[in-house]
Amino acid sequence: MTTRRTRSAVHRRIFTATTAAVLTATALLTGCSKDDKAADPAPAPPSPSASPSPSADPQAAEKSKVLAVYDAFWGEAVKAYEAGTEKDTKLVNYASKDALNQTLTDIASMQRAGTAMKGTPGHLAEVSALNMSGERPTATISDCFDLSTWKITDRASGQAKPFPTEQPMRYITEFDAELQGGQWMLTKFVRHGDRTC
Repeated sequence: MTTRRTRSAVHRRIFTATTAAVLTATALLTGCSKDDKAADPAPAPPSPSASPSPSADPQAAEKSKVLAVYDAFWGEAVKAYEAGTEKDTKLVNYASKDALNQTLTDIASMQRAGTAMKGTPGHLAEVSALNMSGERPTATISDCFDLSTWKITDRASGQAKPFPTEQPMRYITEFDAELQGGQWMLTKFVRHGDRTC
């Protein structure tokens, strides 16, 4: 996606880099002492890299993969909603089942109505549940979906059309995902218009 209110993937990279820098600096500072006596060196503590931090999320890598698929899906969906067709997009690489069918239905409805979406929606997404057990691992993505930067336009005139007055600009959406053949795929989504964020 080209413009986002919050880029979860970027924030994850910034957070990881910042955390690594802080942990490194802390390790260096605590390894020094005011009275460094070379004649009587203290035993070296175990290397911090020898074992994972107790606070580290053991599922972090898999959650990152889920969110990468979510970001890629929206990158393709934005193109389709603007063009009024899924042709020349890769939606089928990231969504299947109800998630794909509902997206294609929405795009077709807008095409028939002569409308398109311009801009890009904002996201604040996180993996709220991840179950790696069983034959088909699953995940749930919760997103604060922001419509303020994604506008309905008349396809013929290009003029912006207002959202219904009862339409919240930010609300929670939830997507289900499954690991299918080694690839995470979005399978279902629910828009919670009554849950603003």
